[in-house]
Amino acid sequence: MTDKVSLARTLQEVFQREGLDGVIGYAAGTTPLRPRPTVVTKPEAFDSLVFDGFCVQNLANYLHRHRGKRMGILVKGCDRRAVRVLVQEKQIAREDLYLIGIPCPGMLNRSQLLEEYPGLQGDQVAEEGDTLYLELSGNRVTLSRVDYLLPTCRACRHRVPDDVDLLLDPLPFTSPEADGSLADEVKSIAEMEGEERAGLFREELSRCILCYACRNVCPFCYCETCFTDSLQPAWMTPAPEPDNIFFYHVNRMMHMAGRCVTCGSCEWACPEHIQLRLLYGKLVADVEELFAYEPGLDETTPQPLSHFSEHDPDEHIG
Repeated sequence: MTDKVSLARTLQEVFQREGLDGVIGYAAGTTPLRPRPTVVTKPEAFDSLVFDGFCVQNLANYLHRHRGKRMGILVKGCDRRAVRVLVQEKQIAREDLYLIGIPCPGMLNRSQLLEEYPGLQGDQVAEEGDTLYLELSGNRVTLSRVDYLLPTCRACRHRVPDDVDLLLDPLPFTSPEADGSLADEVKSIAEMEGEERAGLFREELSRCILCYACRNVCPFCYCETCFTDSLQPAWMTPAPEPDNIFFYHVNRMMHMAGRCVTCGSCEWACPEHIQLRLLYGKLVADVEELFAYEPGLDETTPQPLSHFSEHDPDEHIG
């Protein structure tokens, strides 16, 4: 956990100096090990802000609600890339933002910790270097931090946000090198036989209850009316039946192609712990392989699936 006093003082100073309308960050939540996004608009409220290894949710998701205002926002590497995609898609203006970058050591897997240590509370967890310390009934348990990183964070290659207005000091946590685990998982799935691969996704998606949590936390699901909610035409019904579930996820995947920054917010938010990283990780890997393109790294390079060039190859046209 970063020093709350130092964080509050820095962000309050930025808020007043830059004349911001608000700062988007994290505050302690009511659910254990789950800080909540918050918007601070008064100087005296900055003491509520926190940042630790459980601040998973991509804060770029909240920018469209403050369109046209001068907003500060705390960004990890994936949040920064998401902001760049939103600027590229003309959903927000870069000049309206003050980006406060924080080098990310990788976020912790809340579900894994709670499964191993039921009832664990936030005040029982301390992070220091590459170690987690848990205070349990008077006993101190020492864990390796890297063993509890979220799968998407293990393979992250862009932990330090670039092109920000202020880069905070690194957190007192060890930031391990990307170990390629997500890429390896995606590769292993791509090498499966078709029926085996289909079976894997059928099994994963069979748990979906169509709550749309994955959609609601995604920075790029900003349509005023989602196709899932359309009544004319009615593309699907809300019933969590196999056809509706498949239709929803496949359509959302196609909307994310060339845009997903693999922040992991969707998998983190899923109450059924569906391995959504595998679905979207495959898309990201394919786009990178076919177009040599990673979303959110460069605002000047057009997204490959939303850009037409007369020089595009056309071998597929008969």
